Amino acid sequence: MKNITETHIKHALLGDVKIRTLNPEHDLTTITPWLKHPQAQFWGAMEHSPEEILEFYTTLNKDEAQQAYLLEINQTPIALIEIYQPHILKLENHLALKNGDLGMHILLAPKQFSVAGFSLAVMQSVLEFMFNTLACERVIVEPDVANHKIHRLNLKAGFSHHKVIKLGEKTALLGSLEKDHFNYLQHLSSRFDTSQQGPAVQQSTPSSSTSHLDQQAWQYANRLLIAKMLSEFYHERLFSYDSEKPNHYVLHTMGGQSYQFKGESMLLNHLQVEPSSITKMALDHSQPLDAIAFVLECNDKLNIDKSMLGTYLEELASTLSGFAFKFKNNRYSAQQLADADFQVIETQMTMGHPSFIANNGRIGFNSQDFHQYTPEAANPFQIIWLACHKQHTTFKSTHDYKYESLIADELDLAERLRFEKALTEQGLKPSDYLLFPMHPWQWFNKLAHVYSYHISQKHIVCLGYSQDSYLPQQSIRTLYNISKPHKCYVKTALSILNMGFMRGLSSAYMKVTPAINQWLFDLVNQDSYLKSLKFQPLREVATLGFDEQYYTHPALGDNPYKKMMAALWRENPAQYMDENESLATMASLLHIDSEGRSFVSAKIAKSGLSADKWLAHYLQAYMTPLLHCFYQYDLVFMPHGENLIVRFNNHVPVGVFIKDIGEEIALLNSNIELNDEIKRIKVTIPEGVAVLSIFTDIFDCFFRYLSAILVTDGLLTEQQFWQAVADTIVQYQASHPALKDKFTEHDLFAESFPLSCLNRLQLRNNQQMVDITDPASSLQYAGDLQNPLAQYALANTTA
Repeated sequence: MKNITETHIKHALLGDVKIRTLNPEHDLTTITPWLKHPQAQFWGAMEHSPEEILEFYTTLNKDEAQQAYLLEINQTPIALIEIYQPHILKLENHLALKNGDLGMHILLAPKQFSVAGFSLAVMQSVLEFMFNTLACERVIVEPDVANHKIHRLNLKAGFSHHKVIKLGEKTALLGSLEKDHFNYLQHLSSRFDTSQQGPAVQQSTPSSSTSHLDQQAWQYANRLLIAKMLSEFYHERLFSYDSEKPNHYVLHTMGGQSYQFKGESMLLNHLQVEPSSITKMALDHSQPLDAIAFVLECNDKLNIDKSMLGTYLEELASTLSGFAFKFKNNRYSAQQLADADFQVIETQMTMGHPSFIANNGRIGFNSQDFHQYTPEAANPFQIIWLACHKQHTTFKSTHDYKYESLIADELDLAERLRFEKALTEQGLKPSDYLLFPMHPWQWFNKLAHVYSYHISQKHIVCLGYSQDSYLPQQSIRTLYNISKPHKCYVKTALSILNMGFMRGLSSAYMKVTPAINQWLFDLVNQDSYLKSLKFQPLREVATLGFDEQYYTHPALGDNPYKKMMAALWRENPAQYMDENESLATMASLLHIDSEGRSFVSAKIAKSGLSADKWLAHYLQAYMTPLLHCFYQYDLVFMPHGENLIVRFNNHVPVGVFIKDIGEEIALLNSNIELNDEIKRIKVTIPEGVAVLSIFTDIFDCFFRYLSAILVTDGLLTEQQFWQAVADTIVQYQASHPALKDKFTEHDLFAESFPLSCLNRLQLRNNQQMVDITDPASSLQYAGDLQNPLAQYALANTTA
């Protein structure tokens, strides 16, 4: 082991940090009070005399296998450090040692600076010294099992604790930290503040929560949303326009206002509106754009019921605020995002669901919640862990996951021991409980009140925050462990109203979700064609649901209170990725940055392929497996942008991961036999509706927007885009002649298909757009759309 006499380290919080070899004689008067202080009880020196302490460290520093150091800030000693070769404690009996391993003990001075994050900063400085100066590859720690204070500090620094061991008379908690993970966490801390316990606390004045709402951002947001309304309400045939010359349109409102704008008429009754062209006129004077006023002025056409109108306007206001926030805070251009990692991309998306107007309502969040819990705020937070009594809690999992192993993977041993201690101190048996992750907002705003009976009876025990930090994904209830990026996603109930649904999770549905996921996983894995396309379901491998007696009473019927307390774990795509692959949510392909540049065009440019060749790869990765699932198995998904993660190799799509499986797949009019546990995914619908899973969900709700971007960017014509779609379908059909009758029954080259309207659903009932048990009966239609593939029907028949 290197013997470094003195070194200096720069730390963002601490400034210049000096680490020097301990001089036992010179430093004795400094370290003796530290070692005799009550906080040093686990060092075992409280009864030792100064002479004994001097002898101990004199002997230690003569040993080539260990060395003691002092850490100083501004010439003030702050910490005593012991660094040693692990073999001197015979740690090889408990852990497979390797070259580059070093052990470490650290004792902070009893009186420290009262600065938030100070202890962690000292620990980080010591670790940087060990990894970079001493050329260490892994740091090993073995604090006393009862020393929970140092366990928490170790966890904050990134250590993982493996097991409880005996070291002589000491019972220790063995842990380690790899250099690569330390470097990852250092990089992470430069992007995010992960030092807080719980959600980050706003440090500034209350006005900071609205600092993004300046005039420039507000006008940008209103212009963007009105452009979207002009496009989508036209598409759903709620609006019609006067047009005196090509591509120039006028909308007249019942209040005498008019909106003049430019737009490009495209296939699928799509109008690509140019936001910068929109002008509002009233009494021959131009007026500022106001999206909320726009809805009120046009409500004779929208026909929103009075009982729903206020809520819809609130959702619009929240959506506008979100647009303004993204305009002020999104730091990455489309070109920069094309090279960014998956989680950066998740924080930078601007538009939400492409079809819905009020798509970021999030009713229930206050302004601070927005800054803490939304993906665009990019603010990592800790989740809350509960202990829930087994009499009221159901755990279900796929066959390869068990509760004990899952919790061991998701929660560090130090945290599990801390939680067990918290239960035993209340006179409770840990073995009677299951550990249950929960979103902090859900705990503070719902469960702490609504489930107060169960809390009072100790059916639910709050154990506190996790140590790991999580980032919300575009699907806001889904959380990514940014501290330990190999771990599962966590998804919990979050009872906010967004896009026509309360975003809860059903405890009843959770009981069969793993079985449904396993069924699909097995189906895909036995299908060599789907495997060749790199089509991979991300299984929801385990679920927890809490059952209580009040809100499930038949007198309440179906209600959101049944969906307040459930959670699931979803597989991490990293385990399935090949080397050199990268990820991006499919929603990112529709992303336009604040300068009007598109993410998809940046990806195409960086791939080195022509737009048509890149598109062919994308269609093969995304559409072809969905076609196969539909025609081979009568199996459909909800394949919108947030439910798909695209796999890229050198910016070229090579496959997709599909998620949100348990609640959003269905077998339509299928003869496939299922066991009783999962038979709820079999749905009987009217003839002709099944093929809308492709026409509506893929063509109208995604390709309509993707093609418009590629056309606007001058990369393809509409004819080239839809020709590529037709070619992909023809290639699939040619390779599966046995399904010819199915291709005829569900004809993707038909002249037209029904226009299923999403905004009409939300305008009709923004509390619950559809009946989940019978979604087909809830659909709203507005005539037919001309199928852009119809022109290729003859060629397809000839082929």
